Amino acid sequence: MGRLFIFIYLLIVLTQVCGQPDSRFRPFDWVLYRGAGSITSITEGYTFAYIGTESGGLKRFNLFGNNFDDPITTAQGLKDNHITATHFDMQTGLIWVASPDHIQYSFSREGDWYANDLQTIGLSRYDRIKRIGSSSNFIWLQARSSFIKLDHSSGTLIGIYPSPDEISIQWSSGPYTGQSDLNEIFMNYSVMDGWILNGDDLIDRLGRRIPITTGFIGRHGNVFAGAEDGTVFYGTTTMETFSPLIPDISNTDVTAIYDDGNTLWLGSQDFVSSKGISWMDPHSIESQVYSFEETINMTPSPIFSLYATDSELWAGGDNILLVFDRKEDFWRTLGEERGAPPGKIWDLYGDPVHVWAGSSMGLRRIERSTRREDPIGIEYLFNQVPVYDIEGIEDKIWIGSRSGIFIYSEDNPQLRQGHDMGRKDFPEQMHRITAIQEFERVIYVVGDMGIAKFDLEEKVWDLIFTSGVYHDKTVYSLAVNKRYLFLGTEDGLVRVNKKTGFVKDYSFSFLGQGNEIVLEGNTLWLGTSNGLVKFKWKRDL
Repeated sequence: MGRLFIFIYLLIVLTQVCGQPDSRFRPFDWVLYRGAGSITSITEGYTFAYIGTESGGLKRFNLFGNNFDDPITTAQGLKDNHITATHFDMQTGLIWVASPDHIQYSFSREGDWYANDLQTIGLSRYDRIKRIGSSSNFIWLQARSSFIKLDHSSGTLIGIYPSPDEISIQWSSGPYTGQSDLNEIFMNYSVMDGWILNGDDLIDRLGRRIPITTGFIGRHGNVFAGAEDGTVFYGTTTMETFSPLIPDISNTDVTAIYDDGNTLWLGSQDFVSSKGISWMDPHSIESQVYSFEETINMTPSPIFSLYATDSELWAGGDNILLVFDRKEDFWRTLGEERGAPPGKIWDLYGDPVHVWAGSSMGLRRIERSTRREDPIGIEYLFNQVPVYDIEGIEDKIWIGSRSGIFIYSEDNPQLRQGHDMGRKDFPEQMHRITAIQEFERVIYVVGDMGIAKFDLEEKVWDLIFTSGVYHDKTVYSLAVNKRYLFLGTEDGLVRVNKKTGFVKDYSFSFLGQGNEIVLEGNTLWLGTSNGLVKFKWKRDL
């Protein structure tokens, strides 16, 4: 009987554990940044204020530095990025998080999350935890019409009550319903940066009413408010003012990344939820969004590609190009009449005179000074042919398309197929070339045949890996360094050792589709269908 009890106990405990995506990693070796959605709950810990969001997980605001740190999401082991309530228990130091189907807690307040299904603690599948609090010995969960009492160190169910049987419960914030202490603050405080408090609503710089969704009065005079649009307002009882803050990025998915050396520019397919085109400082996580709704001459569109210089930014959308004059702070939209190719503009490449645009329906070249198409005579060859990648390598333009790989020489204007550039030592045809990268005078291309390379010195093509190495997955992006190939695939990230062919497959559910890769030394940035992912890849060597 004793052995049976131990077996059942271990089974329950083991099924509760939901740690890192892999035991090899530390909590923040993987970080997922995505738009917050509505702010749902706020609590205050020893170092951070923890801010629950509708779609961006748990944002962490440093109380001493007054800045946002890396968020806690499904990359750290949360069951869901939709947080309905959160609470920091000062008695135990545990952080508690509720999502639509689970209640979770962590001793480290970073990873190693333990989870309980809400139905196992007596709630129906329609119930949601909307507020969490704690007393000296217990955790309290407030649901739709009941209060759940849990042990504050193990999460064990103690009972379900119509109202708490304790008085001294410290609650974290839940939905704002006009609570008197918060309402008094909202009536008397002012807001910076052009915002206005108007009773239970906020009015933004454009005059739009944004409902207040939650509010929290912390220790040491800290006051927080959360808005429906994802803005966090931070103030103090001393100054009686709120400052609006945006936690990391607003993008809920990332289809395009461009690294200009100082910032990462980000574009999204879901342009409604993601609001516009963003930039983020990869060191401070400071970000800004150029909102479609707020910006003149910026036509709303999914963004599939980006290209930036010191003076301008080009963004490829659906049948249009958006151009941003960075010095004059001015946007304009170019349609097909000005040279934008029809279809989804998958890639952009720029040289001092032109910007090349490849789309799902063809190829165009646009003169930068006039913002008009400058035809070269090869466009008809790509009519209705998807062009996936364009790279400039040693005064030549390399074009990856459904029909194969092509090289255009501007010095001696002509278009040649890839296999005509030198000797090709394998019989497989190079079709549907989705990614091209050059590293140390070797060009790597990914297509239906697998991964091939072309040595610019020896003028030889070599098929180094067949597509079976990465399980015939569709490859959307490629990055290369001295030892490895990094592939963004339909369900995550694959790393291939160039010498041994050894493959690491990172198909974690929080990744989604790997649309774009930026490799910066020990850090890899991956634009995915779930947001922007940072990976400290050298931890896994």
